Amino acid sequence: MSIFVVRHGLRYGFVRRVLVVAALALGPLVLAACGSGPPPRLFLLDEQILAPVESRADASSITWLGISQVTVPGYASDPRIATLLDDGAVAQLGGYRWAEEPEEAITRFLAERLRQHAQAIVLVEPWPRDYEPQARVEVTFDRLLRDTNGGATLAGQIQLLSADGRKLLLSVPFDQKILGRSTDSAEFFNSVSVGVDAIARLAVQALLNLRANA
Repeated sequence: MSIFVVRHGLRYGFVRRVLVVAALALGPLVLAACGSGPPPRLFLLDEQILAPVESRADASSITWLGISQVTVPGYASDPRIATLLDDGAVAQLGGYRWAEEPEEAITRFLAERLRQHAQAIVLVEPWPRDYEPQARVEVTFDRLLRDTNGGATLAGQIQLLSADGRKLLLSVPFDQKILGRSTDSAEFFNSVSVGVDAIARLAVQALLNLRANA
């Protein structure tokens, strides 16, 4: 009987080790299968939804601009959409995401809209050493949230500085609530496109006012 017990114990220990190794090997596959689903949809800001920019004669006074990368709150730097719920909580939606870092996407889109509205050369920092912009544009977002109606809330400050960044020429606050055309999360990106375009128009108009009063 004692011999049988020893042999049975060896067999049981061997089988247990085999099961542990198998579980460790299959664990990632099981977890992946449990968490599998359709990949998130990725979106870029799209200027095609915006109305064509009308040329304006006074824009010719602006020829060279520099822009720093925009800054957003920590919750908005995540590729997932930050949504303000009805109870005031902020939730991250994973099914729809930015195709790139939100700061980079917004900076690139803002620079393009500044080019369109100012009819000027606009470079994103760092720019070449011999590049001397007439002014430097910095945009800081205090709020960047999707609303439950599919739209977006954008609030913050536009700072217009001298080319070297040492002198503040003007600070322009903005607080926009863009209504969505649907509650689909994808509508958020259209709303942000509209909002960033409005920020570009505000910045250009402020620059034109500064130059007219100089």
